[in-house]
Amino acid sequence: MSSTISKEVLNIIRKSVDEAVKKSVDAIIRANKEFEAGQRNYFKETERLLYSLPALRLKVAQDEEDLKNGLVKLKEKSRDVVKPSTSGYRQYDPDEMEERYIEQRKESMERTKKEIQRIERALETIQDDEYYDIIPLKYWDQLPPAEIAERLNCDERTFYRHKNRLINKLKVVLFGADAL
Repeated sequence: MSSTISKEVLNIIRKSVDEAVKKSVDAIIRANKEFEAGQRNYFKETERLLYSLPALRLKVAQDEEDLKNGLVKLKEKSRDVVKPSTSGYRQYDPDEMEERYIEQRKESMERTKKEIQRIERALETIQDDEYYDIIPLKYWDQLPPAEIAERLNCDERTFYRHKNRLINKLKVVLFGADAL
């Protein structure tokens, strides 16, 4: 016994399949766009680190001086501050709070120092490059590309090409294979 499907039913099936395929393709495209948007932009992250390096160095110097001179303190000592504990609430000891605050500042300073060292080690890998001066001129002195190109006796396209090449080298040193 053979059954035949009417043309009307076949058309409904085809339209349903076409709609399902279209929706699936759209979902895949959206998922890919979201995935790509979620991907880290290591090039921009490298540039952000380079722009931040002078401020990071300044922050460490300020923190070290503040710690040396005893200037790292809570603004106010309050006896009203309480913290939850397993047996209810207990009052914070102001001296304990002060010590914890100083410890947090020291920990933050140490993390900042490690980040500076990481950036400086990466910079060491390109310091012998003929166009290394692009890095301090662009990211620390924040000179415009035309002025940097003029100082390096090259055109702007050459400046951009070598800047991108150097940043691409740095991003691999800073972020490893993930940045490839």
